[in-house]
Amino acid sequence: MKEKVVLITGGNSGIGKATACELASLGACVILACRNKDKAEKAVAQIKDKSGNERVFFLPCDLSSFASIQQAAEIFHRQFGQLDILINNAGIFTTDLQFTEEGYELQFGVNHLGHFLLTHLLLDSLQKAPSARIINVSSVAYMRGKIDFDNLKGEKSKGTFHGLKAYAQSKLANVLFTRELSRRFSGITANALHPGVVRTGFGSKKTKWSVRLLWLLWQPFMRSPENGASTSIYLATAPRLEGVTGQFFDEKGCCRRMARGAKNEMLAKQLWRYSEEAIGGVGKGGYSDR
Repeated sequence: MKEKVVLITGGNSGIGKATACELASLGACVILACRNKDKAEKAVAQIKDKSGNERVFFLPCDLSSFASIQQAAEIFHRQFGQLDILINNAGIFTTDLQFTEEGYELQFGVNHLGHFLLTHLLLDSLQKAPSARIINVSSVAYMRGKIDFDNLKGEKSKGTFHGLKAYAQSKLANVLFTRELSRRFSGITANALHPGVVRTGFGSKKTKWSVRLLWLLWQPFMRSPENGASTSIYLATAPRLEGVTGQFFDEKGCCRRMARGAKNEMLAKQLWRYSEEAIGGVGKGGYSDR
């Protein structure tokens, strides 16, 4: 991994930080793309200290803002150039209807659209690498997801918003995006994964008090962030996965058969077109419909 450049979204805590620390320990150059500067810089210092690797960097990136994502990509291109591994790790769960800067429902906007845009802005850097990998952290919750193209800005959700449904929709979008990436781009592999239920602050940041309490009570039974990071690390490093693409892996690193919705090629293409239109002219470059 010493010659590899890795970018991880949401790498300042939880699964992302554990992933970053292990990859840095293996010698990779690791970039944490995060929204919170103070938390990210603290994480960078901790990862450097623990791994003994000074090549750990912070890249400011707010996935709920197209302008921030575009700026992050521009900084990356200036400072790094080639990208070997992109780990779209950041994720959000909310029980209330909230929105991104562009007006999309927050979970769909951050979990899918933000990563869709970032990935496309970094495609030229990925294509410079001899065997680039894109790793999308999803969830088995995708199996309950449905893409409602008429409600991705919460048009039908005011007063009836269901956070778990919106989350499942965003996780299905992650898998459909993975499938379509694998179809469109040779030389770059794209795989999705379920990290398990992990002991992080995921369920207690933008949720109602009842959900926060339940999440707290469940934590003793959850996986540690280090265990939750194991499949991301495996997908990033395993030589045996060279050329393996368009697959879904579970928390044990096993390749799993996908649910019917995730294998729907027409739906994947439709989501791709919708996402292209959503990002408008921000992310143009080599990825138009085909």
